[in-house]
Amino acid sequence: MSSWRKAVFKGKEVWVQVDADGEPRVSGGRVPIRYSDREGAKVYRAGAGNVSLGDAPALTLPDGVAADAPAPTRATRSAPLPEPGSLAVFTDGACKGNPGPAGAGVYIQGLPKGEVRAARALGRATNNIAELTAIGVAVDLLDAAGIPADAEVPLFSDSSYALGLLTKGWKAKANQELAAELRRKVATRPGLMLRWVKGHAGHAGNEEADRLANLGVDGEDFVEGL
Repeated sequence: MSSWRKAVFKGKEVWVQVDADGEPRVSGGRVPIRYSDREGAKVYRAGAGNVSLGDAPALTLPDGVAADAPAPTRATRSAPLPEPGSLAVFTDGACKGNPGPAGAGVYIQGLPKGEVRAARALGRATNNIAELTAIGVAVDLLDAAGIPADAEVPLFSDSSYALGLLTKGWKAKANQELAAELRRKVATRPGLMLRWVKGHAGHAGNEEADRLANLGVDGEDFVEGL
């Protein structure tokens, strides 16, 4: 999730991505814009001079998808959730302010010893950093639990941004070092299967990961179950 403000582009109302100060994120004379505040909305890059910023304050919106990015496959859109008790990982990141107090949450079910829950306090960070960090923590926990690297383990995340960087070849314009480190870490587990799950839709594993991430936002930092 990132911060956006209402603006006008060629006579149409749009959302423009802004930084922590509420100013448009200009790169190469262009700014990210979107026509919808819904998750998965296409994000375009418009000439900064053609965008007129409104007076409304910035809001945190769900992740969008780069307009030139390949569309997610049917399997990604409708990835089946695991059976209760089967080995699966759910991760989530949370942030108040974006950037602001951030946390990562990981819930793992179906381990030989049962369930593992982890919350990681990240201090001041962005939501995207929290989402990426949560996946990295999950990999570390699978290693600590002794799960073989080639074991097939589905990992569910509701972050289109994180999965785009890790599975679709998106280039990281920000968080480049973190993204590169996470790609290396994920590559050490060839059995890891990254899947998208719709957030805040009542999926128990995703809701638990969200709860843990918000504990991290509140400064809690723990691992239970190992």
